[in-house]
Amino acid sequence: MARNLWFQKEAARRLKGFSGDQHTIFSYSYAAGEIFTEAKQRGWRTVLGQIDPGPVEARLVSELYKKAGQKYAYEEIPGEYWDLWRREIALADKIVVNSAWSREALIAEGVAAEKIAIIPLAYEGKRQASRSQLVATFIPERPLRLLFLGQVTFRKGIDLVFEAMLLLPDLPIELDVVGPIQVDIPESVRHDARIRIRGPVRRSQTEAFYKQADLFLFPTYSDGFGLTQLEAMAAGLPVIASRFCGDVVQDGINGRVLQAMEADELADIIRELAEDPGQLSRLQENSYVEKRFHLDAIGRQLEDLFT
Repeated sequence: MARNLWFQKEAARRLKGFSGDQHTIFSYSYAAGEIFTEAKQRGWRTVLGQIDPGPVEARLVSELYKKAGQKYAYEEIPGEYWDLWRREIALADKIVVNSAWSREALIAEGVAAEKIAIIPLAYEGKRQASRSQLVATFIPERPLRLLFLGQVTFRKGIDLVFEAMLLLPDLPIELDVVGPIQVDIPESVRHDARIRIRGPVRRSQTEAFYKQADLFLFPTYSDGFGLTQLEAMAAGLPVIASRFCGDVVQDGINGRVLQAMEADELADIIRELAEDPGQLSRLQENSYVEKRFHLDAIGRQLEDLFT
C-alpha cells in the first residue's frame, strides 16, 4: 500500500506538467486514486485497468487456504485497501477488465456494468515450429506429458492437479510442476515418481518446458486472465482451463474447459486424452494465438472505449 501510494503521488505530480483538456488517463488498479483525482480536477477522462477480480477473488482465495489449513497462510487484505479501491472505481469513467469472470466479479461488488469493458491481454510471442507427431498410444516409456507452469498456489488450482494425478495411478502420464512453490507438497505427491516438482526457473527456461509437454493444465479458481494460456498455445499446446479466467480455450477445439472444478472432472479429461492421442493431436493442430490477442486488435478496442 505504501509503494502504491508513493507511485500515485509521484505520477499525479508529473501530470501537473501536462496541458490541454483532451487527455484520457489510464492507470492500473490499486495505484490510481491520486492520479485520477488530479485528472478529474483537469477535466480529463479516466480509465482504470482492473488487474484482477477484486474482493471476490480475495474472499475466494482466503477460503481455499483456510480449508487447506497449511502453513502457507493467506494474508488477509485489510479493509482500507478495498476502501481505496472503491474510490478508484468511483473516479473511473471506464473500467477495463481482461475477462468475463472479472466483469462478473466486479458487478457482484456493485460496480456499474455499463462502466466495464472486457479487453483481453495482448500476446504476440513467436510461434514455435510445428510440434512432432504424437505417438499412436501412450505407454510408460512415452507417457502423456502434462505441464503446470506458474505460481504453485491454491488459487491456480494446484490442489486439483495433484488430486487428479493421484486418481490416475496406472495411467501412462507424467507431470512437471514449474514455478515458485507456495503450498505444502503432500507426501503422496512427493513419493509419486511421475510428478516432478521443478520449483522456480528462469524465464529463459520456460520455453523448453512448453516444448517438451503435450498438454497444459490451468485449472485456476480465479484469474484476471492467465497469460500462460497464450504462452502455451504459442507453443502449440492444448490447454485444460477453468472458466474463471480469460476467454482463451474453446472447448473441444483447442483444449477443454472445466465445468465443475473438481479433481474427478480433471482426471476424466486427462484419461480421455491419454487414451485417445488422436483427439489430443487435433486439439494441438488448433492451438495457436488468435489474432484477437494481437497488439493491433487490443489497441483498436482501447481506442473505441468511449465510442
